[in-house]
Amino acid sequence: MHIPTAFFWILLALAALQVLSAARALPRALRAEPGARTDRWLTFADHLLSVPSIVGLALGDITLAFYGMLLLGPVLTWSLIRSFRSAGRAGTSSPSGA
Repeated sequence: MHIPTAFFWILLALAALQVLSAARALPRALRAEPGARTDRWLTFADHLLSVPSIVGLALGDITLAFYGMLLLGPVLTWSLIRSFRSAGRAGTSSPSGA
């Protein structure tokens, strides 16, 4: 698969931004409180595991992009499940003064 040069550089810049985002998320995950630890680690893993997929697309290597998505899939699925659970908990609480 041939990727145009402009898209190649855009995707590589996006991969570099993802690496920087992962580097910024790591200290937050390391010093997170026990209640917020899972969300912080999922954010770090999301940023870090998206890099192989983006680089695979930039290089035109569908195999690398596919295996990167296989790694990223469970992280995104668990993040989605956690967001649905927290939205459900927030929606069921009623104000005490009514």
